Amino acid sequence: MHIGIIGAGAAAVALLDALALADDKPSGVTVFDGAPALWRGRPYQPDLDAVRVNAPPPIMSVRAGDPGHYQRWLANREVADYLDEGLGQPLVPRAVYGEYLEDTARDAIARLGLAGCPVRVVRSAVTRFSRDERAVLHTASGHHVPVDRAVLAVGSGGPRDHYGLTGTPGYVNEPYPLARTVAGLPADHHVAVIGSGLTAVDIAVTLAANGHTGPITLLSRSGQLPFVQQRPVRLDPVHLTPGAVRELAAEHGELHFSHLVSLMRTELTALGQDFDTLAAEITGSEDPVIRLRRQLDAVDAPHHGRRLLAMVIRVVGPTAWPLLAERDREMLRTGHFRTINSLSSPMVPHNARIVLRLLDSGQLRLRAGVTKIEARSGGGFTVYDARNWSADTVFNAVNPPAYTTPSETQPLVGALLAAGAAEPHPAGGLRAEPGTRRAMVGGTPDPSWHVLGNLAADSMFIATNPPGLAAEAAGLVRGLFGA
Repeated sequence: MHIGIIGAGAAAVALLDALALADDKPSGVTVFDGAPALWRGRPYQPDLDAVRVNAPPPIMSVRAGDPGHYQRWLANREVADYLDEGLGQPLVPRAVYGEYLEDTARDAIARLGLAGCPVRVVRSAVTRFSRDERAVLHTASGHHVPVDRAVLAVGSGGPRDHYGLTGTPGYVNEPYPLARTVAGLPADHHVAVIGSGLTAVDIAVTLAANGHTGPITLLSRSGQLPFVQQRPVRLDPVHLTPGAVRELAAEHGELHFSHLVSLMRTELTALGQDFDTLAAEITGSEDPVIRLRRQLDAVDAPHHGRRLLAMVIRVVGPTAWPLLAERDREMLRTGHFRTINSLSSPMVPHNARIVLRLLDSGQLRLRAGVTKIEARSGGGFTVYDARNWSADTVFNAVNPPAYTTPSETQPLVGALLAAGAAEPHPAGGLRAEPGTRRAMVGGTPDPSWHVLGNLAADSMFIATNPPGLAAEAAGLVRGLFGA
């Protein structure tokens, strides 16, 4: 069995590692990607030290079932300078995490080679495919590679230009790597950042580290900041578990959001804690600066509601999501995306302190209700919200929505749909069989194609974290070899 992997980011690393650990091995693997930095994906390219990983090491392992894999890798490196005192954990630059991904990929490729499974890397994007006796992958550079199984592991691509500013001097559509995009930026420029999530926080923190003195304004419809991550504590849920949600779905024919709420209430009660405290925390309306200050003071708070919910979203969410009634999924996608995303990917205290300092000094502002941004003929931009005001530079920090096909992958996905090898889901993405990740067409899995990561319609609408990708990759490998 020869496997083709389209994409060479974190998902591909997790898949190569899972293949290297499996008892059965393919006859060969070909990886396709035209990106300049293999294995790192968009977030973990070489960059400035100020751009740090947004999660502690125990939840960043890319090896399934081995949460200590990344921590062991870190043990051989000097990380004391990157300690986040709020978390009590090192938060290294993202470029360092990119090195971890590279090392893991190289190690997996070496182990596969020793086991008689050579791995070849083609530095070009797959643009179409054809069927012979096998699937044949065609690249932009003219390669034609027959494979028995093909895996789409392409991520969700870069930001979308919602205001039509691409090509305008002073507009940055793709902020990463920030080492490139902030280089040469005049220190006194007024920088407007579209968005107020983690990417916007990265930009503000990096500007501050680079000695930027001009105003920084974060623009969004909501005007809210991400929640602040709390110091980790060990939690072992006994009520809100993957097994419990599967049982409820089987009993009722489908899972309902009210079932998850009831399980969460029971879990907190067993811990001797109040569900209503958590509900008020995540649904209440509060000035974002007041909330930021309060949550920074609560990094060590004894109430485990937010900690537990963050864990559940990542650990139980992938099991619960495809079982949920469609009306509940729609409600969560459209009405609560920002809250769920903020709970599952909160701001680390190190960055939160910098953001609060910038807000208190007046250098950083939050503005809600932006409706339009226009380039001015003489340079700079006019931003329209409650009033019209000017900015010198605009960074786009709005990540693409869930299930978005990267622009460079659209020709291939179009070819898959035209050939009947894949089927779109009404909510976006491609239908995939849970576990095996095989592409589904008319309720039947395609014999050749698999979908790994957020392009699969049964995945959650938040970005899949490395352990989530690792778990998906391990399930895919088990499906490949019938384990």
